[in-house]
Amino acid sequence: MNILKKAFSFLSTLVLIAIIGFLLIAAPLVAGYKPVMVLSGSMEPAFHVGSIIYYKQAPFADINVGDPLTFYIEEGGAMVTHRVIEKNEETQEFTTQGDANDTADPNPVAYSRVAGKATPFCIPYAGYYVSYGKQMPVIVLMGAILVMNMVIDSLYPDEKDKKSKKSKKQQAEDKNQQ
Repeated sequence: MNILKKAFSFLSTLVLIAIIGFLLIAAPLVAGYKPVMVLSGSMEPAFHVGSIIYYKQAPFADINVGDPLTFYIEEGGAMVTHRVIEKNEETQEFTTQGDANDTADPNPVAYSRVAGKATPFCIPYAGYYVSYGKQMPVIVLMGAILVMNMVIDSLYPDEKDKKSKKSKKQQAEDKNQQ
């Protein structure tokens, strides 16, 4: 049983490390930054496929040429992050282009479709990690490992736990005898 206990203890440690990783990736949400996974190579080399980038709502005036912009292709649809190459103050529209693309995007982006201004940094490969970790079988497996570890710990306490309980029990008996 000792091997099983050690195995579940090790697996539980890995699960807790994975959970901490998810929390670190989600931490910028506290400051209003929303994460999004890079799905295509249109922004290479700035944002690699599988990376996590963050964007935050920004007023029209704060978005400038050269800024990476996360926007909806259509109302409520898929999002894209491309760089602003032209800003039209009158129509409040942006012309965008992916860093790896040879030409500008065919349609200007109305400010109403802008999700936010993207940060210039990303977390490489973190998108794959998050995508995998959001799958229900993975969540169930991680939960099962934690529960099994707790059950095994309660059924088979460590020797030092037994000794600690014995000494407390002996202390209580000693008090009663006095």
